[in-house]
Amino acid sequence: MRYEAVLFDAAETLFTTRGTVGEIYAEVAHRYGSTTAASAIQDAFIRQFRHSGPLTTDNEKQWWKDVVYRVFDDVGMVSNFDPFFEDVYEQFRDGRGWRLFPETREVLEELRRLQYKLGVISNFDSRIYSVLDSLNILSFFDSITISSETGFAKPHPEIFKAAIRTVGVPANRILFIGDNLADDVQAGAEAGLHTILIDRHARESRSTGVPTIQNLREVLNQLLTRCS
Repeated sequence: MRYEAVLFDAAETLFTTRGTVGEIYAEVAHRYGSTTAASAIQDAFIRQFRHSGPLTTDNEKQWWKDVVYRVFDDVGMVSNFDPFFEDVYEQFRDGRGWRLFPETREVLEELRRLQYKLGVISNFDSRIYSVLDSLNILSFFDSITISSETGFAKPHPEIFKAAIRTVGVPANRILFIGDNLADDVQAGAEAGLHTILIDRHARESRSTGVPTIQNLREVLNQLLTRCS
């Protein structure tokens, strides 16, 4: 059976931060007098961020403000927290905070040439549209499904059901690629999608038993094999 649609997780699948989150937070925080090391901020971010994402557009900015507040409450509060947060929040609205993986655009171009429908499923907030636009890949996507618009975050099955409805293709004709074994690959498979783990740094054991790639270019090989 030939796939009709290819869907992607967003952060760490299509694009990544320009440096670690801790480095970006620290760069802005130092302008507000903070002397905390980027590594300490990164460790605190990992402790405080739970990968779920905001579940409504009404409070998505406050959701992130609470996360960032907990980070700096942990490592040492920034003076003038409110204007600091505004600066750091805007840093992640576009290409100032994000960059494409080197192969992303060429893979999307080839998938579009091959006439696949393309989409995103992500625990992101509404800034994803400006991020994708600033990275010059927004126009590739037929559908974008995010937690703050659906009210459900991966691994909840409802966000996958919403993506299936939006892209308009049966689940068994959709390929979904993500970097999180539980939230993307296993949850997507349970929702009826075919799934692939992108493991750029070989962090997961090959004994997971799931199809795994280290580069998005390998998706093209998977699709060609499927069609042959």
